[in-house]
Amino acid sequence: MRAFFKKLIGVPSARDCTERLIRTGAVRRALDLGCGENSVLSEFRPEIRTAGIDAFAGAIETAKERKLHDDYLVADILKLSADEIRERFGGEAFDLVAAYDVIEHLPKEAGFELLKKCEALTSKYVLVQTPNGFLPQGPEFGNVYQRHLSGWFAQDFEGRGYDVVGTTGTKLFHGYAGELKFRFPGALICDALLGWFLRIRRNHRHAFNLVAIKDVRGVPARVGPASEKVRT
Repeated sequence: MRAFFKKLIGVPSARDCTERLIRTGAVRRALDLGCGENSVLSEFRPEIRTAGIDAFAGAIETAKERKLHDDYLVADILKLSADEIRERFGGEAFDLVAAYDVIEHLPKEAGFELLKKCEALTSKYVLVQTPNGFLPQGPEFGNVYQRHLSGWFAQDFEGRGYDVVGTTGTKLFHGYAGELKFRFPGALICDALLGWFLRIRRNHRHAFNLVAIKDVRGVPARVGPASEKVRT
């Protein structure tokens, strides 16, 4: 029911945004930075080959048990260069580098360094999901890396050439760790409808989460003969 309403009102999730990129046919290899114990990318295997990297060894162990990816690496991504990371996964750039709910776990300056690293790791797309603004969160599940250290806004990404959409409902309905603040029947549907009414897709300030996407090749042509070419 929730998926139906989301489709009806036109507010995409991070999964929807990921699928849109993959359905272009331009993505064959994808990297999940800070993959944790679950991954949006896993749903699209074996159509694409995926790799997961996380600083928390326990998360990688669980990911392996669940067979989420084809390749894995336990490492602090801030301590490895983009070249070193690529070498660990065969040396080639990825078509898509995704960081779902990762950048908010870093100090702001380190977060910008992460964006640079993501852009250096891909030949095509970067996709980032993060809470809209600062969302307090502690070291959950015994994982110190779960603590939130920074807050991110649409302008942080747009200034680097990212297209940003608001998603995952509204700030009114969601709070700590993304959990619902209200527990009544139909709360999710009410949240989805409120998101539509407030136009959170482009009116970012009311959205609970942001999804930022960048094509590192630059903006494709939109007028003239070149606009007729399909980018792959």
